[in-house]
Amino acid sequence: MNRQKFLLCTIGILGLIWLGVWIHGWWGTITLDDENKPLQAVLQSFTRQSGLHVITDLDGNKPITIHVIRVPVSEALDALQAVSESRGRLLYLAAPNKTELQKALSLLPQKLEPADWKTIEYRLPFMFLGGTEDLPRWADPRQQTWNPTPPKENTLVSFFENAAQATDIRIVLPAGWNPKVEKFFSSGPISSLLPSVTQAAGGTGKMVFLLPGPRPDRGSEPESPNRSPSSESWRRRWSEGAQLPPEAFATRLQSRLSGLPADQAKEAQASIDESVKQYKEWITLTPEEQEKKMQEIIQDPNRQQRGADRFTRGMRMMSPQQRAQRYQRYQNHRESVTDPNHTH
Repeated sequence: MNRQKFLLCTIGILGLIWLGVWIHGWWGTITLDDENKPLQAVLQSFTRQSGLHVITDLDGNKPITIHVIRVPVSEALDALQAVSESRGRLLYLAAPNKTELQKALSLLPQKLEPADWKTIEYRLPFMFLGGTEDLPRWADPRQQTWNPTPPKENTLVSFFENAAQATDIRIVLPAGWNPKVEKFFSSGPISSLLPSVTQAAGGTGKMVFLLPGPRPDRGSEPESPNRSPSSESWRRRWSEGAQLPPEAFATRLQSRLSGLPADQAKEAQASIDESVKQYKEWITLTPEEQEKKMQEIIQDPNRQQRGADRFTRGMRMMSPQQRAQRYQRYQNHRESVTDPNHTH
């Protein structure tokens, strides 16, 4: 009898251990398995599972098809951007009180007036990611690690500048609001550190994900005979956000080395060093030299292949109808570039 009890207890304990491992393995993952479901309903499901609110002005009634099963938050966001044909952005909004915070949230995702709101953002110099594109990604962009360095001035904006350089996030706060922050902060995820810094400044904040609809300033631009459509697109992306210092570029990439085996980390570090070196050389060039260098990078076969792979991954996340529509738009764009008088 005692032997039977012992065996049953052992089986029960093993079962609990297995259940714990199973739950832990899928904890924090997202499942969006929907066919022709309204976009708003899909976004609400994502928010329930992730706790990350998505703000959009896309048509919430538009039916979308999305199939991602138990994937990390980052992968689910990639799929949402692909099927909605939008390019999103993680954003942290800070304000001195809840009233001001809610006022700003009600205006998003429209662009906030620069006279009223200060935006702090440093985009990765994507042209120089090169061999670093295979570095591990954060499973959840909110878990990006920030190791605050003592700012020159103990002010909220100084801390936010440091966070925006060290991590891939857009930070917005009221223009003119820059209280003192007399506190030291240890390294940690931005999901907890940014609210802590804001609270130390006497304010409040919220992290959201912006999924904007088409913008008039994002439409097709007249093409110069000497510039390809791809270079125009790259140029627009390059101009978004302030120029990231090379040291901060290196810090962002190195933060993704954590957990890699020693041999892979060494190889990845070499790729990081090369990317940072190329970026440092780029920022010393004249505008004419940068233009020439950009054309060389665009025409690089290896880079073109990586771009094609990314495009293919994005297309796979779309429904067959979306893929057909996107391909048709691509064909129309090519014809309009070849023949400006072409009509559809």
